[in-house]
Amino acid sequence: MWPRVARFVVAFVLAAVAWYNLTPAYDAVIAGAATPLLKIDPRFRAAHLAAADRIIKVTGGVPAADVPADQLTYNVILLAALFASNRRPFRDRNVIGFLLSTAIVMVLHVIAVLLSVESTYAVRMGPWSAAHYGAAGYYFWSYAEIFYRLVGMFGVVFVCWWISRAPDESVRRRRG
Repeated sequence: MWPRVARFVVAFVLAAVAWYNLTPAYDAVIAGAATPLLKIDPRFRAAHLAAADRIIKVTGGVPAADVPADQLTYNVILLAALFASNRRPFRDRNVIGFLLSTAIVMVLHVIAVLLSVESTYAVRMGPWSAAHYGAAGYYFWSYAEIFYRLVGMFGVVFVCWWISRAPDESVRRRRG
């Protein structure tokens, strides 16, 4: 058990350092990926997302807003730590599971940015929010973002990790 805990802690620290240093560049990637998807919403046809100092700035055709991108992506730290805690973390199956899970989480980061932008404009833009979203939009986007930040972003990481390790670990428990 202790080696597993030690691998988790070491990976957590290393992943936190890597995440902190890579976040500004990664924010630019997810802002670029989210911009065309955001334009699907007619309210944001002229909008543009640009990363700047750990936030994503929304400009063009809408009131300017900032989305704290680093608050939407730190679940990769937990993902790395969980995969590192597996038995034989460098075996092919674990590495492939980690890479696939990372790809899933990266796609969800783009969706999280879109969700946060919608929530910001539905909830925090005063008269603009009321004119473009109404009460139903206010509650939907507000609760959707809260759910993602409290449950979704961590739940996805645990599910990805569990699915990729569950058969291997459960077989070992039944045999032993």
